Amino acid sequence: MKRNSPGLGTGLYAGAALVLIVATDVHAQQAADQALPEIVVTAQKRASTVDKTPISITAVSGDDLQDRGIRDFSTLAASTPGISMKTNGPGQTEFEMRGMASGGGNSPTVGFYLDDVPLTAPAAAQNGKVVISPALYDLSRVEVLRGPQGTLYGSGSMGGTVKLITNQPNLSTFEGSAQAILSGTKGGGFNHDENLMLNTPLVKNELALRLVVSQSSTSGWIDRIVGGNFPQSPDGGLTRGNVAAAPVLEDHKGSNAEMLKGARVALTWKPLEQLTITPSVFYQRITQDGPSSFDSNPGTLAHYQPFSIAEPYADSITVSNLTMNYRFEAFDVTSVTSKWHRLSTQIQDGSENFQNPLDGFNGAPPFGGSTPCLQPSPLYGSCGTGPMYGYELDPSDQFSQELRAASTGDGPVQWVGGVFYSDFHSNWQLFTNFPNPAAFDSPVADVWTLDEPTHITQSAVFGEATYAVTDKLKLTGGLRWYTYRNSLDMSFAGFGSPGGNDVPTTTHQVQSNSGVNPKVNVSYDVDKDLMVYATAAKGFRPGGGNQPLPISPGSCVYNGLVSLGYANGTEPMTYKADSLWSYEAGEKLKFLNNSVHLNASVFYENWKDIQLEELPCNYPLFDNANSAHIYGGEVELRAALGHNLTLGANAGYTHANLAESAHGFNAGDRLPDVPPWTASVDLSYHTPLTERYDLVARAENVYTGSRVDLTFPAGVPNTQTPLAGYDLTNIRIGIAADAGWSATLFANNLFNKRASLENTVQLTLANANFNRVATNQPLTIGVDASYHF
Repeated sequence: MKRNSPGLGTGLYAGAALVLIVATDVHAQQAADQALPEIVVTAQKRASTVDKTPISITAVSGDDLQDRGIRDFSTLAASTPGISMKTNGPGQTEFEMRGMASGGGNSPTVGFYLDDVPLTAPAAAQNGKVVISPALYDLSRVEVLRGPQGTLYGSGSMGGTVKLITNQPNLSTFEGSAQAILSGTKGGGFNHDENLMLNTPLVKNELALRLVVSQSSTSGWIDRIVGGNFPQSPDGGLTRGNVAAAPVLEDHKGSNAEMLKGARVALTWKPLEQLTITPSVFYQRITQDGPSSFDSNPGTLAHYQPFSIAEPYADSITVSNLTMNYRFEAFDVTSVTSKWHRLSTQIQDGSENFQNPLDGFNGAPPFGGSTPCLQPSPLYGSCGTGPMYGYELDPSDQFSQELRAASTGDGPVQWVGGVFYSDFHSNWQLFTNFPNPAAFDSPVADVWTLDEPTHITQSAVFGEATYAVTDKLKLTGGLRWYTYRNSLDMSFAGFGSPGGNDVPTTTHQVQSNSGVNPKVNVSYDVDKDLMVYATAAKGFRPGGGNQPLPISPGSCVYNGLVSLGYANGTEPMTYKADSLWSYEAGEKLKFLNNSVHLNASVFYENWKDIQLEELPCNYPLFDNANSAHIYGGEVELRAALGHNLTLGANAGYTHANLAESAHGFNAGDRLPDVPPWTASVDLSYHTPLTERYDLVARAENVYTGSRVDLTFPAGVPNTQTPLAGYDLTNIRIGIAADAGWSATLFANNLFNKRASLENTVQLTLANANFNRVATNQPLTIGVDASYHF
């Protein structure tokens, strides 16, 4: 793979530092006149500001999201220190924080919330614990809370929590906004986004409705190429033939085109001064013609295949929520009742992946079995496996209820406490066809059929209290008692199943556990502009179960298990919860009359019994393989430099390595998908042109360091494959009018760099001859026009 040079990013970071030094020295007084705005957050389930919240938190306002042209959370996450991610495309991204790799197990390590609704849940899907990719139009803010948030947010927040906070209906004012984004992508085509918001009071100061509608169409830039006389692997699947030289039968340009449609409607009713009732519904559907992935061999922006198999993906979700708040004299009571349903489906080509490693199976001659092929194949002559694909179906739904109370006022004791319950169901299924079973003397026409219904209930009682020992010193303590019950039923049939036929092998496992997550925090206000703090907190992740594997002495899976240290090739059918203790120290600093904000933190985490993924003969297996000692830190700077110029810069460092050797992993191995370094820098400029018009401009560079993940090169299990670091640059310049409209020209990925985001999970049979590599959108130039009324 081509490695992208981070040289531009390095230069921008050094240049930003130089600008800051000069500006601080020469323009200190001018900067002092440009106080930076504070953002109100609800990270501790009561209102505060970032500089008064003693945890490591990044908050981005909705206005800033629009000014930066950020349309999805993945883009924002890339510029937020401490976050890493593994992605296969829109709606297929796992977010991780501070080294809490979530590749193993069926539970996430980062909580993801839309307002107060938890949207992350355990998932058996091949593409992992992925979250939705909602349009970010008409948001109040985004909050990113780093470190264990298990006291207030539960088991899904071992590494941190992300909260998307929407704008609520305005009871007194009719208002609206509209946005249109038109652009073109190099190697792709025309893109367009449209967003609309309408807010209308139905009964002034008592009843109001807010409606948000979004749609977008993104052209594809990946070619799906069908080749004739397709070359075989010269060594049974370890390397790939020269597929780029095969005659082109079909060339499907822009095969990864994407469409998004969504709506959000909320109704706020205030029948009493103390009572607010807000029902809301959010719906979104994403469809994509194929993945945003290219074949690592030959490495062009294309997927080469012997048969014309389209690879569509669809993801839809409906979230219904009812939030009620009653304000007593000394505290507020809030009830959040939600129900969501999500359905994801995808198809993935696997023809070449099966043909190459299974060549000559059971002593059959190359490219076929002893009987005539059911479907002649242009791939390898008259015989072969034929067109094969995997089909994944992943329906899930969750009901949740939270009832909490939070203190109000300015007394020496502030507290929040409540109860939580959730009921989660999923029924992940995977089917892989076998159009030519005669080629391998198979008694069935499917390679495997997996059906894995899951039912998980969780209950919790939580509380957190802060006591002001003095005007400067505050102590916070929190506890969350939790209990969960996990019921897993697994059914595995097909040629590759334990039975090797269409009679399913089934397992039934029930797990339950309970415990306590504590938290202790101390903060000290050195003065009105400087706060320091320290936190110790515990987080955990529920355990789960494994699918039954086809184990027989001498088989590939059996030998793979033995090589990983499992005596007699016996797989563990379950894996237990993992947990960690995290220790953090940080500071929140403002100076030059609030024109410079500098927030920094350092952390150390002791992660035990890590749920890691292992690959015996490329079958997925989860186990508590190891422990890790993770340390690092983040720093964020925001500075008004004077002359209408504002600088933003941040960096995150994470050292995430295994502490000992176990099950094919070695002490010192890096945890997958965690870059040691992330960083970003931006410069924004805002100045009046006339009494009615302002000029606005912005340049941003985002850097992500190298990562590793598990693939299947050369048939060696648990092999870590490096992904090169990359940096991407975006620029924007436009005019904003006091009449409420703006028009901005932009160029995203200005230098047209190709980033290797992730080695795509193979639904059928991954092997060493090539990987599918998820990548980013090429250079995209366009105009962003908006109007607020």
